[in-house]
Amino acid sequence: MPRTSRPLQIHPIVLRRAEVLRVADISPNMRRITLTGDDLTVGEMGEGFHRPAFRSDGFDDHVKLVVPPADGALPRIGTQEEQRFAWNPEALAQTRDYTVRAWDPEANTFDVDFVRHSHGLAAAWAFRAEPGDAIHFAGPKSCALRNDAAEWHLLAGDETALPAIGRWLEEAPEGTRGHVIVEVPTEEDRQEIATAADVRIDWLVRGDTPAGTSTLLSDAVRQLSLPDVRVYAWVGGEAMTIAPIRRYLRKELELPKEDVEVVGYWRRPKAAGAQQSAQRDNAESLTPAHSAEGEETSAEVLHDVHEMTELGPPMVTRAAATLGIAPTVAQGTTTLEGIARETGVEPALLRPLLDAMCALGLLERDGDHHRNTARSGVLMEDSVLDKLSLDNPANREALALADLVDVLRSGAPSARVGTIPWHGRRETDRPLDSALQDRAADQLQFVVGPLSRTAPVSGARTLAVAGDAAPFVASHIAQGRTVHLPGTAEPEWPANDCTVLVSALEGRTDEEAAGLLRSALAASPAVVLAERACDKAPSDDHAAEYALTSLTITGSPLRTRDRIGELLRSAGATKVETTTLGWGFGPFGTVTVAHA
Repeated sequence: MPRTSRPLQIHPIVLRRAEVLRVADISPNMRRITLTGDDLTVGEMGEGFHRPAFRSDGFDDHVKLVVPPADGALPRIGTQEEQRFAWNPEALAQTRDYTVRAWDPEANTFDVDFVRHSHGLAAAWAFRAEPGDAIHFAGPKSCALRNDAAEWHLLAGDETALPAIGRWLEEAPEGTRGHVIVEVPTEEDRQEIATAADVRIDWLVRGDTPAGTSTLLSDAVRQLSLPDVRVYAWVGGEAMTIAPIRRYLRKELELPKEDVEVVGYWRRPKAAGAQQSAQRDNAESLTPAHSAEGEETSAEVLHDVHEMTELGPPMVTRAAATLGIAPTVAQGTTTLEGIARETGVEPALLRPLLDAMCALGLLERDGDHHRNTARSGVLMEDSVLDKLSLDNPANREALALADLVDVLRSGAPSARVGTIPWHGRRETDRPLDSALQDRAADQLQFVVGPLSRTAPVSGARTLAVAGDAAPFVASHIAQGRTVHLPGTAEPEWPANDCTVLVSALEGRTDEEAAGLLRSALAASPAVVLAERACDKAPSDDHAAEYALTSLTITGSPLRTRDRIGELLRSAGATKVETTTLGWGFGPFGTVTVAHA
């Protein structure tokens, strides 16, 4: 999830059991299920873990429902851990995410609205559910509160986004200004929703147009005249249908990315009988099989190695994401000439890229026109675009992987990044540094709350924060206290009760890292180090890729957590321990705490 300007709460991931209390059809195509149960309250879970009370404070909070099959039993759902739930992959196939439409802590209930449609695991359960039926669920694991700093709000979506929009309307306080646009299938699906907010509500009736194919939402948003104040925009619906809205808000209106959330709630199913994706080559036609003993066959090994050695797919997907081809097609520009005009690329040069996208199943061609596929729909999600677009200097750094062999043989960084040492290059290349700082803030948003509650941080009267995203971290942990922002190159830091370092050691030699840690420990009795480590690289291909990328652009390998501890002790720390933040996911899910 890209960083949002909405205040964020992080909660432990807890599996709970609930029962259906009420069932109500609130429109021809919407059913409301009210759930309740003892598991919504404080209690004890298996293994002696404390169970916090269920809470939902954000208008678009969601829970993960474990949908019981109409016949047969659920597989084992998973194992409850202290701050998270370890899902059984077989049970995950039975889960669906749904918005918490309303929460009543006094009545110990919450509502979930289900859209009626001809297919869908959760919808099928909801439209056969009766009071007393049981269901398991987890979440909300996080709550993004309403952005009350914005002066005007835009909310738009189809019927799948209506539960979130309806809750926002009901909870928005008097004086909140904005505009709401909702697309529904029929006139009878309009809902009477009470609100104290000063907003206009437009209902768009799709009629006979199939869900996920209408341009009503996009057209309506483009016709709006936004006021010259701070605008927060939230849009939900079919992923490819709403993608042009994201592009319009972010690119054409230039709204800050933190103030724009465009959420793909569902993807339109492929038409029956249509080819799922184009064959890439003969290796795709191989039919992998397993031997009687469960070992991989030679055909399967060949297929896997073939996929691992291809260079084209990652470059094609990055180029497509950077040029915005999928959103352009979704907006109705589907010919080679039109796409070339919108992307600013000569048609003769663009044609090979579109051919490659068709070969990879990212586009389909029908005569002179192109259509998006489910795969290209993924390329329109904010989180994916932020990671792939080569317009982002931080993403271009990954291209240095092409020089991996030279780096391994020479021990020097990739030639394409120049001869200036990594941290020196960041000081002189402001766009690169800004992009990396921004990425670190995105990755920290889910752990900065738990970070502020760690013992050394929470008990400090004065703090120092240095490294990546230091201003972001400082703004979230300050809580009325004095926070210094010393540069990592400063020889002496102001005295403080606790120093927080974020990605401060990456790209530094052991000597440089030890010197930095000595400066921090000299100024503070406690140091909290949020640092990327390589411990997960052998079992996580994403962690392995990051470790190799870091090596090629800095010339220094990432360290293990044990090695970080050794450096801290050599710098003067008397006690070193690691602690998990939040759910323990991501590069900053574990931090090292040292005491002088």
